[in-house]
Amino acid sequence: MNEAGIISRVRTKIRDIKAYKVKELDYDVIKVDKNENPYDLPQDLKKEILEYALERSWSRYPPIVAQELYKKIAEYAGWTPDGIIAGNGADEMILTILLSFLEPGMKLVIPVPSFPMYPYIATLIGADVVEVPMNKDFTFDYDALENTFLKEGNALAICSPNNPTGTLFPLDRLENILEKTDAPVIVDEAYYEFSRITVLELLKTYDNLIIIRTFSKGFSFAGLRVGYALMDPELAVEIGKVKMPFNINIFSIAAASKLLENRTEIENTQKEIVKERDSLFEALNSINGLTVYPSSANFILFKTPYESDIVYGKILEDGVLVRNLSANPLLKNTLRITVSKPDDNKKFIDSLTRVMGELRKRQKG
Repeated sequence: MNEAGIISRVRTKIRDIKAYKVKELDYDVIKVDKNENPYDLPQDLKKEILEYALERSWSRYPPIVAQELYKKIAEYAGWTPDGIIAGNGADEMILTILLSFLEPGMKLVIPVPSFPMYPYIATLIGADVVEVPMNKDFTFDYDALENTFLKEGNALAICSPNNPTGTLFPLDRLENILEKTDAPVIVDEAYYEFSRITVLELLKTYDNLIIIRTFSKGFSFAGLRVGYALMDPELAVEIGKVKMPFNINIFSIAAASKLLENRTEIENTQKEIVKERDSLFEALNSINGLTVYPSSANFILFKTPYESDIVYGKILEDGVLVRNLSANPLLKNTLRITVSKPDDNKKFIDSLTRVMGELRKRQKG
């Protein structure tokens, strides 16, 4: 028997990479750590979705391509159905698109800090990741990003709004990149419903632009996992070869379709979250010692003058779970709060205000 064992047969890059993990608690807290929508789908809509799903056979495969859903997405997004690919969450779209363009040794350029699934998936593929640090105020370093990509990148991925900073990438700066290359430029608009700013108009001119969106955030759909990508129709034919067949189950197809047909109430919750985000931003800015970063998403990043592990732990003791990002050197002593319902937001602000006051007194001795 080989003493090295089966683990030694796993690709080196897989063994070297750290598994993607988030903190899961087995007790009740206010969870504002995953950028989820705090408003569940309306009960009457849930019942309608269930009835719709019950009318269909569960013993048959779903459509190999969910064309009816594609048409509804196209109507909502303002794009053509043959330029759409949908899948089991935006993560599947990232995987499908990066698999289409990257081979081992190729380079994906990304600004950092940003959504970790891009470097994670690129590494799994065997590609190299070239990181371009954002400015100290978490705005994009446009010149460095453009120069790095045009000089050595095979693909570029930008989140706009960016996670975890909430920063938007300007349309003119993106077009400046697109007009100089035919390499793929991916713009992740997972938080579009909270910014209502999109680069879609550039897709009519540049066939190397790909836009990724999700139902998870703005549409309260994180538990059902549907994401989609908008792209040039000819490119969709090629990337469609990489997408797994039957990749969206009938329940998710039914739910997403019904949701798009009846989205008024959920769009009202999106507006409420934006309103709460602005109020939360003001409340955070009123707490002495914090550095708060403007956001166009459904979350806010802030930096504390104290060890974020301590602040995080004390807030958790008060029953509020936020995201502690300090493991990333670029995000030292930063925390991210997902915008929630007014009562949850108030409990968080009350807790943070108390914690900051206690730490300030302790520091003064």
